[in-house]
Amino acid sequence: MVYKSLKIIFFYLLLVVSFFYLSANCQTDNLNVNHGKSYDELLNKKLAPSTPTQSLTPTPTAVPTVTPTIESPPDKQINNNEKTQTESTEQKKVESLEKDELVLLLSSLDNELYKGWSKQGDEKLWQAGSNLPLTVPVPQNLLTELEVKKILTQSFTKEGHNVEVVIYEFKDFTQAYSAYTVLHNGTASKLKVGRNTSESENLINFWKDNYFVDIHNKNEQPDNVSKEFIVLFSQDIGKNILIEQLPPVVAIQLPSLYRVQDSEKYCTGLTCCEESILKGNPDINCNFLNLQNSGGSISAQYQISEIKEDKKPSSDEEKISLILTRYTSTEDAELVFNTLKDNFEKKQKENKEIDITFDPDDSTLKVQYAKNNYTMLKQRGNLLGIAYKLTNKKSGEQVLGLIPWPIQINKPIHNIKPDEAKE
Repeated sequence: MVYKSLKIIFFYLLLVVSFFYLSANCQTDNLNVNHGKSYDELLNKKLAPSTPTQSLTPTPTAVPTVTPTIESPPDKQINNNEKTQTESTEQKKVESLEKDELVLLLSSLDNELYKGWSKQGDEKLWQAGSNLPLTVPVPQNLLTELEVKKILTQSFTKEGHNVEVVIYEFKDFTQAYSAYTVLHNGTASKLKVGRNTSESENLINFWKDNYFVDIHNKNEQPDNVSKEFIVLFSQDIGKNILIEQLPPVVAIQLPSLYRVQDSEKYCTGLTCCEESILKGNPDINCNFLNLQNSGGSISAQYQISEIKEDKKPSSDEEKISLILTRYTSTEDAELVFNTLKDNFEKKQKENKEIDITFDPDDSTLKVQYAKNNYTMLKQRGNLLGIAYKLTNKKSGEQVLGLIPWPIQINKPIHNIKPDEAKE
């Protein structure tokens, strides 16, 4: 009985020892698992699209790297900022000049004929609306009226020879033509560098498209080296201006016979009119001309001589001033003519020595101040002509007769006979 009991106890003890042995082996197997390999397999495992997943491990968080900075003293920082801003401003100026079309008109000096010549300093670009001072000796109110956009100046030098190039760009070709007529120097030139060109020993001025160009010797004494450069450089600029315009219509209508060369002055505003066309003339006010409703007013001097073969006017012959204005309509021209007529009649009442004769059929007004001092006005269509500094009525009629007046038909068309129509 005792033996049997001991046998049962031994059996149970054997079962307990076996249980603990198996448990120990299982725990040892779990400790030998490669968790890194399992983590990689988990990350690379492809799950079915329809199966929602959630990361079993926390995502590593990037830690920002902080780089220590050394602050500059306040004064040094301000100087550095000012230096950076100055460099940026200068760079913008250089880029602006490089891209500006006026700079592109200048010759690059790569021609062998420019050998020895170089730029003297940087280009100076003045633009309308800027606070920069003008780089040219021209009244700003005149340039404003002419609607100048930009002015570029550049100097060139060679062994003591100095030449300055000035290019004016205007809003419209009519303003550029006006600038040429009132600002140019020298006499008419045969050089083909612009639509109109004038020159002297020291300079060349020309007008082409929206540009008026002035190239002159900066030294007081003229020299061949500078003049050769001026001629060549003006030709290069003229070639670089691709567009060529005709003068304003009123300038084309201005009579050419007996006209004194380079005496033309064309204006579209009061400032130009008062300084260039009617300066010193107390009898006609530029305000009366109503230029804002016109295509401009042009004046020139004429020397009337007898019509003989091979005869040219001499310097001592009579010089007549003629003003021709082209209006936008006949009504505007008539209004100006009547305003001037009323003004002369008013002066006649104040001064009995003034004699006025009006011819309504020819739309001509003749004003005589003294024995040899006449002013004559004529209007037809949209044109108004004023001749003054006349010593006799005949010369006034002659110069006014040169104007290509619009043809007017006074009779109704249905009353004109066939024979009259042919005439």
